[in-house]
Amino acid sequence: METNRGGPGRYRRTTLRDVAAAAGVDVSTVSKVLNNNSRINVRPETRERIRAAADELRYRPDPVARSLRSGRSGALGMLFPDLTNPVYGLIMRGASQRASELGYAILLAELGDENTPSSYERLVEEHRIDGLVIATSRDNQDVIAKLPLEAPHVYTNRRSPEGPSVTVDDEAAGRLAAETLLAAGHTRLAFIGDSDETDTARRRRLGFVRACEEAGVPDPVDIRTPYTRAGGFEAMGSLLDLDEVPTGAFASSLLVGIGSLAAARQRGVAVPDALSLITLDAEDAEYTAPPLSAIRLPLREMGAAAVETLDRVVKGERPTNLVVPIPPNLIERESVAPPRPAGL
Repeated sequence: METNRGGPGRYRRTTLRDVAAAAGVDVSTVSKVLNNNSRINVRPETRERIRAAADELRYRPDPVARSLRSGRSGALGMLFPDLTNPVYGLIMRGASQRASELGYAILLAELGDENTPSSYERLVEEHRIDGLVIATSRDNQDVIAKLPLEAPHVYTNRRSPEGPSVTVDDEAAGRLAAETLLAAGHTRLAFIGDSDETDTARRRRLGFVRACEEAGVPDPVDIRTPYTRAGGFEAMGSLLDLDEVPTGAFASSLLVGIGSLAAARQRGVAVPDALSLITLDAEDAEYTAPPLSAIRLPLREMGAAAVETLDRVVKGERPTNLVVPIPPNLIERESVAPPRPAGL
């Protein structure tokens, strides 16, 4: 049966009237059954017939009509600093799946796009999105200041005093990276990461440094570089130019890890024979040469939790800041080994 064809090569939306005709009942009965109205007295076989007709006709509620009734659009906005970064891809995957479960669609945009603030301001003013997930580890105050933050919003991947946030335990990730290198026997360590303007870098650095202090080893070399492949490449070049090169390094983002590994290879520094290198995990870390040992963070879970938190804000609740209660874990691969004895 096919009633959604509106003419040659054209389709129209299946309506409640179409479902009612197919099921042999009136439109109001269909509406109440499909909206799970428990107050209507309908025989089970009639309910089943209505739902079967709706499925066969591929009935979907009219989003415009539903928006007018509820005052909500059923869409959320999600802002990322870089849609090409695989780490943000994991956050987005978790957010998208949870949004679908909660009945939302997600609209994506990059914060680096100068048109983003005006575009999202218009969407909020026109009630075309119900709220914003701002997924950036940087402050980005110049961009965020232009956004319509009177709309429901949640920050993820960074803390903020301007609204509820959902983060992971980045400090524990930095600590675990240092502990992994220390356990392998390294005492001259380096931290490679973004500046303290980036909330994740600030927390990862703190955990790494504290683990070194507690182990009684010298303060790690601290090289600050953007969370990019090029930044990692340049940072590793600077590290290898030091008079006393550390034997173990934590590239505190996946892109920095990939760039750092490329620079070491170009300079003829073997990983892990001459330098142990650990990074953060996403699928790409498994396919480098050698495969990079990495700290895995619950990024998908963070994306899902951010959407759940925003849903609560949209519904008028006032949730507090959340740290996803799943600790980071070590993925051992081939880029960490004991340091070579002096003179070899």
